[in-house]
Amino acid sequence: MRVILSGGGTAGHIMPAIAVAESLKLQNPSTEILYIGALGGMEERLVPPYGIDFQGVRARKLRKLFSLSTIPVAYNLLLGYYEAKRYVKAFKADVVLSTGGYVAAAASLAGVKSGIPLVICAPDAVPGRTNLLLARYAKKISVVFPSTSTYFRNNRCEVTGLPLRKGIVAEPNISQADAIARFDGLRMDCFTVLVLGGSQGAVGLNSVVLEALPRLNRESIQIIHQTGERNIAFCTSEVQRLGITAQYHPVAFMDQRMMAMAQRAADLVVCRGGINTLSELLQNHNPAIVVPLPSAYADHQTANARELVAHGAAQLLPEPGLSGEMLADAVLQLRRDTVRRMNMANNASLLAKPDAADRVARLLMDH
Repeated sequence: MRVILSGGGTAGHIMPAIAVAESLKLQNPSTEILYIGALGGMEERLVPPYGIDFQGVRARKLRKLFSLSTIPVAYNLLLGYYEAKRYVKAFKADVVLSTGGYVAAAASLAGVKSGIPLVICAPDAVPGRTNLLLARYAKKISVVFPSTSTYFRNNRCEVTGLPLRKGIVAEPNISQADAIARFDGLRMDCFTVLVLGGSQGAVGLNSVVLEALPRLNRESIQIIHQTGERNIAFCTSEVQRLGITAQYHPVAFMDQRMMAMAQRAADLVVCRGGINTLSELLQNHNPAIVVPLPSAYADHQTANARELVAHGAAQLLPEPGLSGEMLADAVLQLRRDTVRRMNMANNASLLAKPDAADRVARLLMDH
């Protein structure tokens, strides 16, 4: 079997495709996989280390439908389509999987024009423009939430959950205390909060957390904070300025192994509303306070968060108007309300679909 994967721009498009590739290889080791992504995109850096063949094509994000910038972007996308068409023809794929992002349009349309079946993985509660455009050509559409099916207006949707790489959940024999011990300076007897702003960090969320930090520190709450590479120097210097030297563990980026440990260590997670992050928390049964990125396309992070809130698995705090005092209040209330946290964790486990990657892989194999 020969499979083309395509998706890019954010980890939310890239990592699910990698998870599906792993599942395909486990189920059928002879499967051949080609990932078509954007030249210079995040996927060009992330995909090859997993042993997946990668081919880059030209692709640029279309920020406005009608503006002077539309013409060069459209031309660039057209060139990318012809490049993808050449690679698709040479690879002789049996099926194409799109996880979204502008580069996926080039590879998917090239496959469709060559008569190759298309499967779409639409990760967010509100589908992106690329997947909405491609939906008419898809044999199957994988969604995380049942409500997402209404955007596609057909019966080709299947609720699979989001494909996640194996190992994102710590081994059962790793206790919370074991996980906390992996982080220097953290104590076993403190309430532990994990702050996640996504792989790139989040300036707005980081600022609110830093504002809340003195009060949380006084209340003996310790924090593991993934700041993002661009923000760790500022966060570290700000904490030093505040005179907080204990119970705060900033880290620029966590790989999968360390992320699994951080999520096992946490009593509560404060995070953005990216679907990758939320799906990991569901699978790890972590109660969460979600602060969506306000500028996300179609406010999809808020829509993702509302799906968890509707099932009692998270609390939503919109960033506009959010202060450090308000965030501290929410954290302290959940620390006191053990029953609510337990219910949130249980509800998260009910929403989780740990076999999502296998489900999507089967959609490809059954094309």
